[in-house]
Amino acid sequence: MFGLRWQAMIQGLAFMSHQIGSFLGAYGGGVLYDVLGSYTMAWRTGVALGLAGGIIQVAFALIRPSQPPAPVLRTA
Repeated sequence: MFGLRWQAMIQGLAFMSHQIGSFLGAYGGGVLYDVLGSYTMAWRTGVALGLAGGIIQVAFALIRPSQPPAPVLRTA
């Protein structure tokens, strides 16, 4: 989709967002445990976010065009 030119940047952004999400998940789970005294809400929130992410990923896969658009020919 983006070609090799942007591969390193896209992988870097994916890795960075994964690390930020991992931090927020662990920290948020600890905060919820401190406030509520149980991990139940943290589990429910994690499962809901995972399911929502999966549904969004499937939706994007379904609307993705099957073939790249035809190149535009420019005339001088």
